[in-house]
Amino acid sequence: MKRVNIYTPFRAEIKEIEKKTADVNLYRIALPKRIKYSPGQFFMVSVWGAGEVPISITSHSAFSDGLELCVRKAGFVTSLIYNAEEGTDIWLRGPYGNGFPLDIAGNSDIVLIAGGIGMAPLRPLIYEFTNRNKKYGNVKLVYGSKYPDDVIFRDEIEVYKQMGAKVIVSVDRKNGEWDGNVGFVTDFLGSIKADMVSAVAYVCGPEIMIKNVTRDLSLMGMPHEKIITTLEAHMKCGVGKCGHCYAGCKYICTDGPVFSYKEIREYQLMQAWEDNK
Repeated sequence: MKRVNIYTPFRAEIKEIEKKTADVNLYRIALPKRIKYSPGQFFMVSVWGAGEVPISITSHSAFSDGLELCVRKAGFVTSLIYNAEEGTDIWLRGPYGNGFPLDIAGNSDIVLIAGGIGMAPLRPLIYEFTNRNKKYGNVKLVYGSKYPDDVIFRDEIEVYKQMGAKVIVSVDRKNGEWDGNVGFVTDFLGSIKADMVSAVAYVCGPEIMIKNVTRDLSLMGMPHEKIITTLEAHMKCGVGKCGHCYAGCKYICTDGPVFSYKEIREYQLMQAWEDNK
């Protein structure tokens, strides 16, 4: 049997590009064959001859034949991807990472807390929990962005509500005709009507937001093993070989990128992650 080289990407085609904000696009990608992936996993995405970057998966393989990736123009490679056109080939390795644990959710209330582009990896969880709502408890989503124009998937918010999710959207700074909530996501955690002792939280967003949210959920009584978040930076190879993402005693790319708050505290992952920058 021919061995597959873990460093060799496969080619896929960008079938559709949907602009979400001024610097964020959603890419619908046709895969050469059906690939099973899980919420919370990522692909290494490359532009031939330019380099590659880790991108969180934005779709759910149970509800999509292809793959959806949400890319924010932030550096050299992501700018090349952002400027790509429909019909362009793209190169992928993966899926990699451990993904979000779903078995701990059970019939408990589920709290999804997203900041900025962190909404992208949580999106497949919304599909999971709302499409299979008899398997899980009530779904609450708190989503914050810096400005109203930065709210990605704004067109899907009403759909989430129709599917049974309770949704709070806020912005740090108000502009234009925004008449919604203004404030940080932490300002609205107290509005979540859920039994925090039995609920499960999935948190994704900027580092400072993750720190503040996990701290506040802990103070509200949520057990640390039920607070789930992601540490997604500093991944190069994606397969635990280069050591670039090694933090404490964990490889972010293979042991993560999903960790519980209990693990983060026990292994001091946040501090080790910062020290490794």
